[in-house]
Amino acid sequence: MRLILRAWALGGLCACGRGHADPGAGVVRGEEAAPLAAASASAAPPAATPSAAPATWRGTYRSVASTLYVPPELKVTWKPSETSAGLGDGTLSMTVDPGTGRVQGELEGPLGPAILTGLATDGKLTAKIARRDPQDRGFAGTMIGTLVADRGEGTMSLSPAEGGALRSATFALSGGVAPAATR
Repeated sequence: MRLILRAWALGGLCACGRGHADPGAGVVRGEEAAPLAAASASAAPPAATPSAAPATWRGTYRSVASTLYVPPELKVTWKPSETSAGLGDGTLSMTVDPGTGRVQGELEGPLGPAILTGLATDGKLTAKIARRDPQDRGFAGTMIGTLVADRGEGTMSLSPAEGGALRSATFALSGGVAPAATR
């Protein structure tokens, strides 16, 4: 009885656009059940193909002191404290999942250690740069750039937790292919 009620309800749902439910539409008689079961087993969707391996990118960056323009009409008297921290050359690496475009990576050197999380689609890259250890009060910020074929480039804007010592960095990446071990 329960099977008949479920089948009737399903038949009612499938009757959309006909104005009324056909109470016998979803009822399967015993002699019809075997051929239907065989047909549904042979109509199973093919197994999904495994997704491509994430593409690996590696590169370097150069960080320099940056400024923030505050219009005089805002009458802001704040001036960031300058330091030599976060200046110089460093390395970065990331992987891009080809199915989702999700970016995960690491930043080492004067702006690190930090982690990258973001998105790469249609040749464009955006990512958040967060501290590996949030308690270290180091540099964090954003990254924007391009990824084309086997190279990438862009800029990063960062500051420490206190908001002073602004840094701008340019980066260059190479790679963009799946690691040999996972191909």
